[in-house]
Amino acid sequence: MIYVVDVDHMSLAFVAGSEMQAAEIAGSRQFARAISRSCPDRRGAESSNYQPRVATVQERVAFYYVSAEFADSTADILVARIG
Repeated sequence: MIYVVDVDHMSLAFVAGSEMQAAEIAGSRQFARAISRSCPDRRGAESSNYQPRVATVQERVAFYYVSAEFADSTADILVARIG
């Protein structure tokens, strides 16, 4: 399933197996680091407290488009900016 976290002026999407896993990912240090790369106001965050939501059809399409173009097969998770 594709989940989305809305951060300030953008939407970030990622794949998770369940809502519980999506919440764990969205609250992790790794996710906070991914956000800080795209959002200067969030730099240095140790963790995030964003609540993921299930992606809309349009967001899923955007995620698959971005992931097909940029995904690294060795990456544990792809966090893609979709909006």
